[in-house]
Amino acid sequence: MYIVIVGGGKVGYYLTKTLLAENHEVTLLDWDYEKVKLLKQDLGEAVIFANGSSIDGLEKAGCTRADVIVAVTGDDEDNLVICQLGKRYFKVPKAISRINNPKNERIFKELGVGTTISGTISIVASIEQYLAKQHIIRLMSFNHEEMVLLETELFAGCPAVGKKISEIKLPNECIIITILRGKNALFAKGDVVLESGDLVIAISTQNEQAAVKKALIGGEPSA
Repeated sequence: MYIVIVGGGKVGYYLTKTLLAENHEVTLLDWDYEKVKLLKQDLGEAVIFANGSSIDGLEKAGCTRADVIVAVTGDDEDNLVICQLGKRYFKVPKAISRINNPKNERIFKELGVGTTISGTISIVASIEQYLAKQHIIRLMSFNHEEMVLLETELFAGCPAVGKKISEIKLPNECIIITILRGKNALFAKGDVVLESGDLVIAISTQNEQAAVKKALIGGEPSA
């Protein structure tokens, strides 16, 4: 997943730092050259000098392949333009904006920016919630860090959707323990057929996490 953040103030800085620490691919844009030089000292090549409210600037940041665009400048009008360009011109699936004046929230939503947030932690949580639908999330580890409790939400196109649990080729050191379907919790019996929208909870070894991901939601067993 690739995230483009526009605005190199405190919110943009801490947001970028947090997401990089969680191994996301991130680019932070700012059009203040001196600020960019300072940010690069800590964040390195994740920071670029560009106008994030322009097509050229967003193109320079690689918005054509971005999964999420986040506008966190100190100006609500700039943030709105950034999100509009991201969603309408570059077809970025998810746009998130910081709002400085709560009165502007209705305008943002009317123009298609459904997620408006004011705090860094809330923005991180919103991004993680969006990305969680396409990733396996490690809930906790135990047994001296050797075992992990995992969850993932299945979606249309996942290799596990439409199959019985007994038909899924899971690693030997993995077991599905429960399926959350709407308000119901299902025992993970072999004849249970998995559906899009199911939340799958499993236990695996650390080394088999990638193989579990491939079996349930697809992709190469290398992440």
